[in-house]
Amino acid sequence: MTTQTEDAIEIAKIDLVIANRVLARCGAVDAYGHASVRHPVDPGRFFCSRSLSPELVERDDIMEFDLDGKPMNGDNRNIYRELVVHWGVYAARPDVNAVVHGHPHQVLPFTVTDVPLRPVYFGANECGATIPVWDIRDKFGDTNVLVLTREHGEEMARALGPNRVVLLRGHGMVGAGRSAMQLVRICKSLLTNAQMYLDALRLGTPKEMTPGELKLRDETVGNDDTSHATLRGWEYEARKADCGDLLAERTERLKRLTAAKG
Repeated sequence: MTTQTEDAIEIAKIDLVIANRVLARCGAVDAYGHASVRHPVDPGRFFCSRSLSPELVERDDIMEFDLDGKPMNGDNRNIYRELVVHWGVYAARPDVNAVVHGHPHQVLPFTVTDVPLRPVYFGANECGATIPVWDIRDKFGDTNVLVLTREHGEEMARALGPNRVVLLRGHGMVGAGRSAMQLVRICKSLLTNAQMYLDALRLGTPKEMTPGELKLRDETVGNDDTSHATLRGWEYEARKADCGDLLAERTERLKRLTAAKG
């Protein structure tokens, strides 16, 4: 393995550990949620922790999988039961490099009513104006409501479509981003927007963000992971989640990788 490849892989693993810790801290995942990132060199593989609560994930807990959800390198540790959530999205969306599944209470009311979750928060551009709801019962009848089979994963990914978030009826949500950094922003935006919308509904009719406002918000924040706003938020969240040491290692590996490519 070349140094460049090693650095790229280790950065991806560091990002996944940080994302797990941050997503747990903000409430996007609980003891049973999980996050993953696509392999930075081989897009036909991805990284995800062994079956473990996200807040407890360390780098040594990370496993490598192919896009059929098969563990690589003979790794036989316990895996998440709903791992198909991840490889189902990666197989359907080449543009997605990070996936999360969680059960945040703020979004659950929008999964079981006919009230759509609309953008009202100024940061709602991160989670997107369109947030579909997928009901596993529509195609598969009575189930235990978990996403467990290839068919479940394919239907869920189809419901996600080109969007960043899909809600699961009576269950939770799945988020999909270009990177772990964006995934964190998507989830924080989703939770804030959902809570703000619920609070506003108690008072009256919420005023939504317009498509023009959302577009201008996208332009303000930037659409890559090198913008000042993105890096500023990532550093803040990582340090609040006690990942300062990982952040420092990431910075050094990224400098080395960038210099090698340049």
